[in-house]
Amino acid sequence: MKSSTISVNNKDLPIDQESTSLLDFLIKKKVDINHSCGGFGTCGTCRVFVKNYEILESRESIEQEMADDRGFLPSERLACQNHVIAGLVIEIPS
Repeated sequence: MKSSTISVNNKDLPIDQESTSLLDFLIKKKVDINHSCGGFGTCGTCRVFVKNYEILESRESIEQEMADDRGFLPSERLACQNHVIAGLVIEIPS
């Protein structure tokens, strides 16, 4: 059974709504995360490391282009381009 939380930098945050973007969720929870382009996937500043990235859907074209350009590892994802999923474990780089 999946937890109804997301672990962010080793702190569990309760999920209100799974359909929201991960970036919107983090902002709502007052987590300090850069997001220069406002969630359009063009700046890469909302990059997070997802410990259990295999539970995420495949990258959409915007995120895939960014990942290819910057040489992202499979665990490096853009918070603005992914949805909240219960049980997600992420770290926000400093």
